[in-house]
Amino acid sequence: MGVFAGSRRLSEGSLDITRAMTGSLRGRVASGLVWLALPMMPSAVAEVTYRVTFVDTDGLLAPWQAQIESHLLAAGALWSERLLGNAELWIEVHPGAAASDVPCRSFTWSYLETLDNAIDVYETGASIHVRNGFPAATFDPDIIVEINPAFVENDLWFDPDPMARTETVDVARIDAVSQFVRALGRGFAFDGWINGIDGTYPGNSRSTFDRLLAFDGVDFYLNGANATGVYQTQIPMTFGNPFYVGNESPRPGVDLLGDVMNGMPLSRGVRYWVSDLDFAILQDARVPIVLPCPCDLNHDALIDDADFLAFTDAYDIYDCADAAMPAGCPCDFNADAMVDDADYLIFFISYEQLLCP
Repeated sequence: MGVFAGSRRLSEGSLDITRAMTGSLRGRVASGLVWLALPMMPSAVAEVTYRVTFVDTDGLLAPWQAQIESHLLAAGALWSERLLGNAELWIEVHPGAAASDVPCRSFTWSYLETLDNAIDVYETGASIHVRNGFPAATFDPDIIVEINPAFVENDLWFDPDPMARTETVDVARIDAVSQFVRALGRGFAFDGWINGIDGTYPGNSRSTFDRLLAFDGVDFYLNGANATGVYQTQIPMTFGNPFYVGNESPRPGVDLLGDVMNGMPLSRGVRYWVSDLDFAILQDARVPIVLPCPCDLNHDALIDDADFLAFTDAYDIYDCADAAMPAGCPCDFNADAMVDDADYLIFFISYEQLLCP
């Protein structure tokens, strides 16, 4: 008898999950094994924190150093709400020259895998440190942020309480927390080596973000399984800089210009937040993420037989690095790079609930 035989949701026309699983290519799950897997399920989401340091020999950012640090920590906390890990990430701040943005990049890239066509895939230092939990002092900085002192003085608005974010943003200035959220998004995953005009690459290296992008000769799109589930179709990316979402008319994606990771300068007097789409893109780029309803694989607010069929396909493939696995490996619920019995147990519990919380 299958594990789901006693389920309150099992009917004559419903799927017996254990029977279907044991008939799959890797059918190793029986009722006893499922309950033995209980200790493997993550019990709580750990915390990702940040350490901010400055490399500013001439003291160009000194008048605002405390505010920059507090607002970077607040921006990081917004991303950390759904990061799955227990790590301290190191953000290093340098004076920069950009007149209307805060450039940000990963200081290091970590080799992840080699694809069948001899393409080497890399992930950001921040991503691997979230996954492996290294303390910030163990390696070089994870993220480099460059801030133009003139941009700070003339354009940024510093919130009196950047963690609470309740004060009205100055209509003549750009919310600094929002600007730093956008910058850290680049440092986490929204980066790579694709040419933003013609879709070519300078060599055989790809970032986990590059792997999600497609260029149709006119426009760029992102095709991650989680992101397309949230957006309900492929995501239009900014022409000329496809590490951001959306475009101005007549290109596609005008509706995405309100997202903090949009490709246009942030609007003055507006407070931005990290969107569900932003988190879904991070998960597709292999950053360990906790989604509100991760087992709802088709994003219809239910965990039902349709999701089960998607899960068994991924369970058969097993290895997240397999080219056949959907982009982002959305069925790897515990972020261990495998779709295995531990993920089955997580799915089993969600399937019993049916409705997303």
